[in-house]
Amino acid sequence: MNAIRLLLISTALALTAPGAIAEPFVVGFNRFHADAPSAEGGRLLFNELNCVRCHEGSTGLPERKGPQLSGIDKKFHREWVKQFLENPSETRVGTTMPSLIHGVPAADVDAILAYLASLKSPASKTKPPRHINSARGRDLFHSSGCVACHAPDPEFQPPEGIPKAAEFTYASIAFPEIPSKYSIISLVDFLKDPLKHRSDGRMPKFVAEDDDVVDVSGYLMRFEGSNGVAANSIEDWPQDAALAKRGEVLIREARCAACHELPKETAASVVPLSNMQKGCLALKPAIGIPEYNLSDQQRQSLELFLKKRPETPSDALVVSLSLEALNCTACHDRSGSGGPDAARKAYFGGDHNLGDTGRYPPPLTAVGRKLRPEWLEKVLSGDYRVRPYLHTKMPIFGKSTNGLASLLAKTDARAEKPLPGGDDSAGRKLLGTNGGIGCITCHRWGSQPALGIQALDLSNIGNRLTAEWLREYLINPAAYRPGTLMPSFWPNGTASNLQICGGNTDLQIASIYSFAKSANGEPEGFPQKSHGEFDLIPKDRPIVQRTFMEGVGSHAVLVGFPTGIHLAYDGKTGQPALAWEGKFFDAYNTWFSRFTPFEKPSGRVLGRWKLQDSATAPFRFEGYKLDKEGNPVFLLSHGQDKGFDRFEGIPNGFRRTLEWTSSSTTHPAPIHPEGAQVLEESSSQTGSRQFTYLWK
Repeated sequence: MNAIRLLLISTALALTAPGAIAEPFVVGFNRFHADAPSAEGGRLLFNELNCVRCHEGSTGLPERKGPQLSGIDKKFHREWVKQFLENPSETRVGTTMPSLIHGVPAADVDAILAYLASLKSPASKTKPPRHINSARGRDLFHSSGCVACHAPDPEFQPPEGIPKAAEFTYASIAFPEIPSKYSIISLVDFLKDPLKHRSDGRMPKFVAEDDDVVDVSGYLMRFEGSNGVAANSIEDWPQDAALAKRGEVLIREARCAACHELPKETAASVVPLSNMQKGCLALKPAIGIPEYNLSDQQRQSLELFLKKRPETPSDALVVSLSLEALNCTACHDRSGSGGPDAARKAYFGGDHNLGDTGRYPPPLTAVGRKLRPEWLEKVLSGDYRVRPYLHTKMPIFGKSTNGLASLLAKTDARAEKPLPGGDDSAGRKLLGTNGGIGCITCHRWGSQPALGIQALDLSNIGNRLTAEWLREYLINPAAYRPGTLMPSFWPNGTASNLQICGGNTDLQIASIYSFAKSANGEPEGFPQKSHGEFDLIPKDRPIVQRTFMEGVGSHAVLVGFPTGIHLAYDGKTGQPALAWEGKFFDAYNTWFSRFTPFEKPSGRVLGRWKLQDSATAPFRFEGYKLDKEGNPVFLLSHGQDKGFDRFEGIPNGFRRTLEWTSSSTTHPAPIHPEGAQVLEESSSQTGSRQFTYLWK
């Protein structure tokens, strides 16, 4: 990588856009409250700068503790931590960590580092990645939603073209100098689950494949090459018990335990709010007082908040500031406020056939009355994803969103006229194409793909949406989401189809809702397929089929044996996953669905293997081949050794042969399925082991 390109990337990743910020950077304050001092902005700052952790009371906003410090000597380079402690705002642009040890001798910094090195935690199970594709990581970083919060690489060209500098209307969250702080292993470990390191931090968890996390880490680390084993590691920190004792005293005096989880001997008591002008709000705080380097607007906003602090905030204000604190507003707008600016919209991808709704996350306007409470709770916990066509993933904020669903429901509630009871048969007719309004032309229904473009699934609207919100939306979709391709079939509340339910708008919408909630069949008009038309039936030879399968994953390799017991193999980690008997597989969805659902075994599950994730799985999957009888031979590697895992169908089970090119005895023992009788038929010095699995 040439020096100019390295400088460009370093600038993009280390600085905020459009410019560097010396004061603490609180994203919601910077975007919504920096123009004029306000008590609302002060409340957000008091929470996000962790003033509330030192002083009594509550802001009503999600808590924000400091990161987990135990095991820090395995996460970060010591020199970076030392520089950060000595000068937080220069080492990490925009940090909300105040300077706590300004004016102390260098020896005291070493003592604090010695104490931090003594705080042990369980060793990480993350292994050095065997392969890193930084170029792929660069693409993922720019397409998966990271640039909603962080600055893009100025050389990266999204499909819409590189945006103009003027189109960036608010600043991005700066990165530290990542290679100076992390190793590849520690960054991968952090990005897999940031909440493990910062339980209520503002960096959420994204559900992603391990390979994706590794590649994004390689990009952020500016890693060249592909062998992750050769990447930098965290050097051992010096251990000094006597110096650590001195550091413990300094940590207690600096009151670090107010923000961080630390042993009880360093506990920090609450500091009463007195004359803040001589404390943290002073232009130059005295030694021993946290120094935040506040801007004038931040200082004035905090002063305004402190004057009003005893007042209880409204639910609407708490919701608004909570969404700003968690930066939900980076991706979503609510009542016309927030959402990505014109520059960042260029990096949001998805299905262009769906227009803006196929690329941008939905608005949060009235979301508390839109989504049923139990569904909204699941959305915030990351359990539901109904828009698979969006490249941007909905992250998980952990306990920071506790109570937010009920607060949204309370804030957005309003008195509404309930819909009448619906007619399921009318709902089925309306959704379909045989005399209905043709919703399935654009929308999926469960595992059935839409007849045209693939908009979100309608089969779950009875569980997902409230009936009253659905009525309002269907009458005027554009009022909720300008630019949507969704037309109104009830313009101004008048039904366009007068043949069903007598043209009664409320009854028609209630019938659609009722039918979806009943889960009783599918709308009329889907292409009919005869029963079993796409069933794969192994007769003379095994059948191998790739698909997505529940409990196995997106790399499932299914093998149907004529003997009647079938196998699913995890093609991501090189492990057998489950066995079932009876029907093998209906391939209709796999072959014809644009968005293949995760399938279930067609027959009765007999047993499962306990799968290990790709970070801890002992083998690397190298593909598969078929022997002359059509039996699958799965190719594996373990270190430098090559091997194969062959399965053959026999009455009531399988015969499995596992063989390695080396006779080394260090290969991990194979895992066997639950519920099966396991017989080891042979063991030789050539590395071959043969097992028989039988189910009664």
